[in-house]
Amino acid sequence: MTPFFVGWSGRTVRPQLGFLVAVLVLVVVGFGVLAFALGVTVDDPGGGEFTGEKDITGVLIADPYPMIVTDKDQHTILLSGGGKRGVQEEARPLDGKQVRATGYGVKRGDRDLLLVTNLQPAPGDAVVPVRESLGTWRLTGEICDGKCSLGVMRPGTRPPHKACANVCLIGGVPPVFITTTPLFGTRYLLMGDVENHALPDAVRDYVAITSRMDGTLERIGDAIVFHTDVTHAVVP
Repeated sequence: MTPFFVGWSGRTVRPQLGFLVAVLVLVVVGFGVLAFALGVTVDDPGGGEFTGEKDITGVLIADPYPMIVTDKDQHTILLSGGGKRGVQEEARPLDGKQVRATGYGVKRGDRDLLLVTNLQPAPGDAVVPVRESLGTWRLTGEICDGKCSLGVMRPGTRPPHKACANVCLIGGVPPVFITTTPLFGTRYLLMGDVENHALPDAVRDYVAITSRMDGTLERIGDAIVFHTDVTHAVVP
């Protein structure tokens, strides 16, 4: 007799159990291998973290974006506000002065950012930060906001993060240029235009996209600032 399937009978499915189990195992293993293969092609989103409450003093530099160079070790810390906003309005009157800033720290690699809760003048004479010209460079990398990419969000980079990053930049959060290869020991460069001002609105067209840009590098404290004209950026 030729076997055939009867839906309500358990006996008719028994000869197919081995085949069905094999198919199920292959599907589970296959999707597991596919998930692993996709995962290893994505940059590790780790490395960025919240570092708790901070209280720092140093010289405030307002341009191209607010930062503090600490008195103790000339460590440069980016400044941002809560939510998706910068602190340019609060920082401008304190440019070049000794300040005290409190807030919540964010860190990735050698770069720190402070989510400012209070910013005010501090007693004492301002120590002029170390500044050094590092010449003209052609760099390849990705523009992102300096808040999410340093650890507020993970991974905080690449095209899926483009809209979020642009909202942060519109609000005044400092941008960073993440180079494809380390430069002077870091991949995270601060950014400004060729006249040391904030970047124009055109920057939003290149956010979260690997681009090639020409510009000059300047060391401020222990951070490097990339001064570039983003309107001349090239997408390889």
